[in-house]
Order: sequence, then C-alpha cells, then structure tokens
Amino acid sequence: MARANLYLMYVAAILAMCVMYATQPIQPLFEKMLEISRFQASLFTTSFLAPLAVASIVYGYFLEKFSIKNVLFYAFLSFGILEILFALSSGYYLLIFIRGIQGLIAPAALTGIMSYIAQNSPSGEVGQNIGRYVGVTIIGGFIARFLSGLFTDIFGWRFFFLALGISLLMLAFAIQKISQDGSINSIKPTLHDAKEVFKIKHNFYICASIFFVFFSFQAILSFVPFYMMSLGENFSGSKTGMMYLGYVVGVLIAFNVKNIVKFFKNPFLAVLIGILIFILSIFMFWSDNYIVLFTAMVVVCIGNFIAHSVASSTINARAKQYKAMTNGFYVSFYYTGGALGSFAPSFIYQNGGWSAFLLLLTFMLLAAIIFMAILYFNDIKKEKTA
Repeated sequence: MARANLYLMYVAAILAMCVMYATQPIQPLFEKMLEISRFQASLFTTSFLAPLAVASIVYGYFLEKFSIKNVLFYAFLSFGILEILFALSSGYYLLIFIRGIQGLIAPAALTGIMSYIAQNSPSGEVGQNIGRYVGVTIIGGFIARFLSGLFTDIFGWRFFFLALGISLLMLAFAIQKISQDGSINSIKPTLHDAKEVFKIKHNFYICASIFFVFFSFQAILSFVPFYMMSLGENFSGSKTGMMYLGYVVGVLIAFNVKNIVKFFKNPFLAVLIGILIFILSIFMFWSDNYIVLFTAMVVVCIGNFIAHSVASSTINARAKQYKAMTNGFYVSFYYTGGALGSFAPSFIYQNGGWSAFLLLLTFMLLAAIIFMAILYFNDIKKEKTA
C-alpha cells in the first residue's frame, strides 16, 4: 500500500474519533445551555456508541456489497455534512438526531478503515499497521476531547464542530484519490456460531469482563465533567479537556502489549492487574482536588488500556476457529458496555451523588475481576497438570 494512503487512513481514524468524542467534555455546557437533564446530556455520547455495539453482528449483512473506497467516501462525506449541521443547530432533539445518524455511519467508517489497512498492507506488516491504527484511535480520542474543550473556551462550542466538519469534507474528497481495492470482508454471525464461540469458556469470561471494564471507563469519561462543574472551581472546557491527557498513555500501552504480558508472565494476570489499577483510581476520584483528579484520570487510563489491550490481543491469539466471529463478539460486548456506561450511571449520580456513582463502578469492576480471576487460576491449574 502506498505510504500516503496509509497515512490518510490514520488521519481518517483520528477524525472519526473526533466525531465520536468531541461532545463528551462539554456535555455539562449542553446541559446548562439547552436546559436539559444530566441523562439527556449524556445521550450525546450514548447515541454515537450504541450502533457500534451491534455493528459486528448487523453490518456484516450489508457492507460486503460495497467497495471500501465508496464506503469511506460516503461515510466521511456524510460525517462532514452532519458535523456542519450540528454546529449550526440549536434544538436538543435535532442535535441528538444528528448524533444518532452519525453513530449509524461510524461502524461503516471504522470497518472500512481497518479493512483497507488489512487488505493493502504487505503480509508481514498487517499486524504492525493495525497496531498503529489502534494507537492512532487513542490519540484521536484525546485530540477530540482536548481541542473541543479548549476551542469552546476560546471561540464558543460551535467553532470546533464547524472546523471538524470542513476537515471531514476535505478528507472525503482526498479518499476519492486512493486506489480502488476490494470490498469489506464482513462476518455474518448465526445463533449456532454464537453458541460455538461461547462454548469456549475463556471467550465468554473475557467478553463479560471487558463489558464491565468499558462500562466503567466510559462512565468516568462521561461524568467527570459534571463532577468538576459541581465543585464550582471555575469550570471550563479547557480545564476539563486537560483531564483526558492521561488518555495518551494508552498509545504506549497499545504498542507494548507483548512486553506487558511478558512482564506478568500470564495474559489473564496482566488484565487482572489492569483492573486492580483501575479500581485504585476510583478511590482517588473521591477527592475534590483538581491535581488528584487529574492523576486519577491518568491511573484510570493506565488500568483500562492494560486490560483492554491485553484482553483483545489474547482473545484473538487463542481463537483457533471462529476467529473473526470471536473478535466481533468481543467488540460488541466492549461497545455495549461503553454505550450503557455513558448514560445508565446518570440515574445513580442524579439520585445518590458522586459517592454512589463511584460505588457502582467499584462493583462493576469487582465483577470483571471475578471473571478474570477464574481464567487466571484455571490457567495456572492447566500449567501445573501439563
């Protein structure tokens, strides 16, 4: 694959993450500006994540009929037009409707990017290029949150979304110039396939564990801006955006999965340690000091990305059959947890406060630990009997 096309795919991944997460740090602003509830404000993220939860199950029946180039062009053209409309709109229901439509487009865009990279990389570089893609999406997630918050303080909330929309349109027309290479390789799961995948116990335990982990991760990312606003210490978009700086550590973790597993000598132990680090950060979030909260967010990201990076690589490495299906279900559990975590805790937070919210996340992470501990001790038994 031409190096320029590879870089274009990475730019596409960054901009897709910007579309996905740009609303997250300024949800408290939408709550105040639109005079809506905290639950309604949280739907700006949920409406985008929800389609990703079913993408690997549903989209396989449609995407393979189209070329990757056409899928990417129309996806990013639509993203751009909708982002500009979002920047020019004011009513809550119209804004949420636009986010929902973008959420439906997102699975096609992300699947198209990964398919293009996989199909057009030299055989020896596929894993490396996909690994870089994962790192780039993490960078995009940070850029989205940081710049959205910063530009909101400087120019108002509409500026970033307008600039993003124009960038997406430019990208769409740049995509028209890439070579026409194949269609998207999609999977079409059946009920029988699902049963076969989950007959392998570690598949279900890993998927269940990552559901609880990403539920908790998205909950923290979505509701920490509201908590900071409640502290009454000159809440600002840029101050909140800086909270997500710890997100960048995910890049280092994503590129060092093998070394992390090698250090802990067992992948399930590595995931277990990642979740324990995550729980440690939850206790730090009881503070009302900005520096402590900032540090807590860094610790959250370290724990989450260790758990996610190792879990995703392990479930793929151990899949002897139904490999694509296994990965598809992992992604579905991952984003289902994220979608629910971005709005469901709002009911606890609204009625029980920040402490009740943090207790909920602690219990969710303890459930993840139980699943992973079962896998770890089973692995140890197998090693002793081998």
